[in-house]
Amino acid sequence: MTDRNAENEPTNLVLEQLRLMRAENSAQFKQMASQFDEIRADIKALKTAVRGFQHQTIAEIYKANLTVSAFADLDRRVTALEDKFADR
Repeated sequence: MTDRNAENEPTNLVLEQLRLMRAENSAQFKQMASQFDEIRADIKALKTAVRGFQHQTIAEIYKANLTVSAFADLDRRVTALEDKFADR
């Protein structure tokens, strides 16, 4: 019975253990690579969202500037009309 067990056991247990460790490491590296891909995709989505917010902010500032300039122009025109009718 001991001869039979001796035949089934690998001749070099260290090499067998190293093969097992290499397989485990390979699986872990693949899992980490997958997780990094997910993180990269999340970062890309965040960059896109931030870029959208920047564009929205620029658009809001532009609209605000147009509104202020429109009111300033309106105020200038009203003042000119008031001055014109005040002279009569």
